[in-house]
Amino acid sequence: MRVGLKKELLLEETSRSEYEEDPYNLLLLTLGGEVEVNGEFINVSHEIWYLDAECIEDHEDYARVIMRLGNKTKLKLNKITDYIDIQNSTAWVSFEYKNELIRWEMKVEDDWLDMDIFRRFNELTKTEQSMKLYISNLDQGCLVGYFNQEQVIELNELTKYKFEEY
Repeated sequence: MRVGLKKELLLEETSRSEYEEDPYNLLLLTLGGEVEVNGEFINVSHEIWYLDAECIEDHEDYARVIMRLGNKTKLKLNKITDYIDIQNSTAWVSFEYKNELIRWEMKVEDDWLDMDIFRRFNELTKTEQSMKLYISNLDQGCLVGYFNQEQVIELNELTKYKFEEY
């Protein structure tokens, strides 16, 4: 959990008995979500993210995804921008990384996130870090984590949500 959040918030929407029946899976979903603090929604954890994959509707949606991935991986990304026009099947996101402008054309399928963004992000970081983005697909949403291989193996043994490199 983020520093400063109280563990009691874990029981706001899920009871202790529900956690006891399905501890790791429910905990991942709760930690991956957001909580309202002083009228502002913040991430419960920086380590795991529950992402609704039907999240691309307008400008800044891909930029928000890239910002969150940058924060999760601690990459220094600048000049993050995007363009989204669902009706004309056009979407792209661009950002500066290591003084290089990177622009990715994104596939448009209604308001669904182009999941290839995770593979591309892993390609961007592969030479620098032993950690990677791992995804667990959950129908309309997914859990996104940034782990090393040992962590993924352990997590996959504990939960029904199987994380895979995208």
